[in-house]
Amino acid sequence: MTQREEVDLSRFPPGIEIHERAEMMAVQRDFATVEGVSAIVYIQTCAAEKRRRRKRGTFPDIDKRVFINTEVCEGCGDCGVQSNCVSIVPVETELGRKRAIDQSSCNKDFSCLEGFCPSFVTLEGAKPKKAATAEIELPDLPEPDLPAIRGTYNLLVTGVGGTGVVTVGAILSMAAHLDGRGAAMMEMAGLAQKGGAVQIHCRIAEKPSDISAIRVAVGEADGVIGGDLVVTAGAKTLGLMSQGRTGAVVNSHDIVTGEFTRNTDFRVPSDRLQVSLQARLQDRVAFLDATELARILMGDSIYSNMMVFGAAWQRGLIPLSAEAIQRAIELNGAAVAQNARAFALGRWAVLHPAEADRILLPEPPAPVDPVAYRAERLVGYQSRRLARRFRTLVDSAPPEIREDVARGYYQLLAYKDEYEVARLHLDTMARAKAEFDGDFRPTFHLAPPFLNGKGRGAAQETRVRPLDAACLPPARRAQAAAWHGARSVRPQPRAPARTSPSSRNSEADMAEILPQLRRETMELGRELARLPLSIRGYGPVKEANAATAAHRREALLAAIRAGGAPVPMAAE
Repeated sequence: MTQREEVDLSRFPPGIEIHERAEMMAVQRDFATVEGVSAIVYIQTCAAEKRRRRKRGTFPDIDKRVFINTEVCEGCGDCGVQSNCVSIVPVETELGRKRAIDQSSCNKDFSCLEGFCPSFVTLEGAKPKKAATAEIELPDLPEPDLPAIRGTYNLLVTGVGGTGVVTVGAILSMAAHLDGRGAAMMEMAGLAQKGGAVQIHCRIAEKPSDISAIRVAVGEADGVIGGDLVVTAGAKTLGLMSQGRTGAVVNSHDIVTGEFTRNTDFRVPSDRLQVSLQARLQDRVAFLDATELARILMGDSIYSNMMVFGAAWQRGLIPLSAEAIQRAIELNGAAVAQNARAFALGRWAVLHPAEADRILLPEPPAPVDPVAYRAERLVGYQSRRLARRFRTLVDSAPPEIREDVARGYYQLLAYKDEYEVARLHLDTMARAKAEFDGDFRPTFHLAPPFLNGKGRGAAQETRVRPLDAACLPPARRAQAAAWHGARSVRPQPRAPARTSPSSRNSEADMAEILPQLRRETMELGRELARLPLSIRGYGPVKEANAATAAHRREALLAAIRAGGAPVPMAAE
């Protein structure tokens, strides 16, 4: 089985069936009915391996990037469900959590396009902009007291696949060799997938014969270079640490985990994870947001692990000389100047945490009035009349849940039909040019209902023939987009603000419950007001979410009418 990429199919014997990757599930179902022994051979270069080869110039680079217009995105997460890709990252906005593509880690397998969503745009000829970096002049940094080696000194390096964790382990081993020490290293990389947990065990001794085992046992870790908070605070890593012996420096950044691809509202419990490490290590653990510091100071978050490495060395957790580490970085040969700079920045950040925090926490944005903000957007969506209708309902709500009513009701009124999607895509090129360089051409992946059936499969058949806006002359393209997005041409009989059952239900529900909300029912009323926020997505994704919300609505209404009776959770 192949995706027909670089495989010479003539080398297979006659009679072998060849299928595309998209047919995998159908092929497996067919083979399940075959009696006896059968075999499916899947042939495709790993996407992570392709990315590594592209960086080395040994594999063709696809001149195409995926971009998500967050204005169109509903935050439903179907793209993550379909692709299981951790390069789809959360973006927090006033209208809720949306999605974006982390271009620095994207493997370009484009499986995210399988999600049912018109917010995705592919850009041919686009090159990610180099992030502007903040310039700081490093002061003279004092040399730390290096720890003594008694038998073996045991180090752990933790992180996620695809971020250079193994490289840090290799530099440790080479630096130990250059210092005339013995070293042994073992990678515990699991499936070695991009974003998967990675753990490096490294023992350093005065001479190689002092090392009898490589794997660090329970409670034996002397130092931890924590490239990822989730992996470092996990039970498998935490058990290798012991109070009074282990010291650690940990990247506190919320790195996206695989759970986010399945749970749209998942958030890393960073506070609890940090408390777990502090409980075990007391004052021998330090945290810094190395990912964000690397992005701001180096222009690329890929240097975060080297920054944590430098911070751990400065804290006296690594028994190797700075000269040996610098030489090991040079021998590694990859981005030597940048990695040496990241190592030095990590040393500086752990010595001057207040200065590092000032870089991480610029002036906060001006606060936004959620009600006024949404009312103004409804004017752009359709009319001032619609905005007044919105205000009337919101102003009737008690102060305790006024913002909840505003957020939920707006979600229903500003329903993203095909006309609204076209209007919101008018600024897609401007948004893309803020992130990419080059003379690129966009392709909009749309599945408007008038071209599709109701099912996901019918829509996907159309979406593989995307609307290519660049095929039209600029004047005609702007005219077509403006016509589809103009408020005045949205068919009024179909306008969701007038006829949507969901918006009518919301108005009726609020009119019923708002006058009778009491302390016992206030939280139930808040949940009912925010319930429309769960109706996210497009097509079949939205329909499924709407059905779930409808069941929950009935249960909440019944509980409120009963004066606050317990509400059973909806079945998953």
